Formats: sequence, C-alpha cells, structure tokens
Amino acid sequence: MIHTRTNQCSRSRGAFTLVELMVVVLLMGIVAVTAIPAMGNVRTMREGAARDDVARMLEVTKARALAMGSPCGLQINVSDSTLTIVQLNDSGDIESVTDPLTSKARALDLPATYPDVTVESMVNGDGSAGSGVIWFDYEANPHTRSSAGVFESINTESATIELSSGQVVLVHPHTGVVELQ
Repeated sequence: MIHTRTNQCSRSRGAFTLVELMVVVLLMGIVAVTAIPAMGNVRTMREGAARDDVARMLEVTKARALAMGSPCGLQINVSDSTLTIVQLNDSGDIESVTDPLTSKARALDLPATYPDVTVESMVNGDGSAGSGVIWFDYEANPHTRSSAGVFESINTESATIELSSGQVVLVHPHTGVVELQ
C-alpha cells in the first residue's frame, strides 16, 4: 500500500499579513520622524559652507601674496556674487590668477555652488562699499588699490563680506586675520 502525504495545511502566501504591514508602516514613521528635522539642517549647512568657502578664498589669496612676495587680491562682485583671485602682472595691470590644473580663473561662483546664497554686501577696509578687491601685500597686510592697480592705503577698518544668509566674513586691518561671524 502506498501512502501519499497531502499537506492540508499548506497554502501559498501571496500577500502580507496585517501585522507585517503595520510593522513596515511603523518603521517608515520612525525613519520619517528622524529624517525630516535633518532636512531643515541642509540649508544651514549650505550657508555655513558658503561662508567657509569665502574665508578659504581669502586665505588662499593671502597665502599667494605671501608666497609670491607681491600683491594679490580677492575681487568680489556683489552683482553676480562671484569671487575671483587677482594679481598684478609684470606691467602693473590687474589680471585673474589661473588655476594650473584647469587653466581657468581661480574663482568661486557662490549661487552656482551654493543655491540661494549670494553676496549681500561688501565694505572694504577704507570704508568703500559695493564690488571691489581686498588686496594683501607680501606681509599679508590688507590694503586698497585703485582700479589701475596703484597702491592707495593700508586698511584702517575691517573689510566685511556679508552673505544673504546673514553670515559675515571679516578681514581685520593690519594683520589680515580672517574671522567668521
């Protein structure tokens, strides 16, 4: 006699049980509760990174002036929020510094790199406001020059760059120390 075993308890599982679905919904809720507040921090982090990049560009400009032994400046264009490192060429004219790796100007386009962050204002160390250049000499002293590149004066006030986020980067007179606020 041959016995065949039939599995009367077997059933095909084509769907999830209510308990399994509730566990998935609960886990998704926990993930959402922890992730949503972190999304609000993205804008704050982006604004801080933009401020840090402006400070980095100032420090690179200052270091270049020290290394080259000649004036270098950071040209700040308030209208389009670009920052470009410039120097005086052999004939005394102002020219952009080129990046040796890309052969492009050493520049930072804030809105392209950090959406919604722009340069709100810039006040140079001589009190002049608007677009301009913060120059550093061979001793890292911040100073001003004419649009033709002629030395005008050592800064007597801090140069300030204010971003649309309300964050400020200061360049202190005489020392060239860059401070983040």
